[in-house]
Amino acid sequence: MLSTGFVGAENAHIPLGGTVAVFAQGAVGLSATLGARLLGAGLVIAVEGRPDRAALAKQLGADVVVDPSGGDAAEQIVEITGDGVDSAIEALGSQVTFEGCLRATRAGGTISNLGHHGEGGPTLTIPLDAFGLGMAGKQITTDLCPGGRERMERLMRLLVTGKVDPTPMTTHRFGIGDAEEAFAVMRDKRDGVIKPLITY
Repeated sequence: MLSTGFVGAENAHIPLGGTVAVFAQGAVGLSATLGARLLGAGLVIAVEGRPDRAALAKQLGADVVVDPSGGDAAEQIVEITGDGVDSAIEALGSQVTFEGCLRATRAGGTISNLGHHGEGGPTLTIPLDAFGLGMAGKQITTDLCPGGRERMERLMRLLVTGKVDPTPMTTHRFGIGDAEEAFAVMRDKRDGVIKPLITY
């Protein structure tokens, strides 16, 4: 999750001191929020309606949490920033959050898509007004979980030096003997799980 969330922040081209919105605060979105803070974002806005995840987003680096149940998230973000964010990260994989990213991002900004859009239909549409009729200079990037030895060494360095602590995302603990139950909890999204931690 860290590698995916971090590449979302990297691909968002967040300028130092810039503004970023991260749509959805599951494990990937939380990692993107953490990555945005690491990369020097000046204002990190998390979009999340669940209070437990909203609180965790604040703990991991969000300055503001926008609750989509309180009104259109993109409109709230534009109101907070004045003209939209420099970068938006889509971490859910839905038409609603993808559109929200487009609408929340200012002209010339970047939308970094991490979500898997395999559910809900064969197409993902781009509303032309949010895309400035194709002339707003908005860039869309996509990626998923880059790996390899060099990247893993870099991620481990962040852990070893204390720059990153992902353990707040591990909401449930299981022994190795309960690994099947841990996967079932994760699959069924039970008990407010974000990520289970299996200890040996």
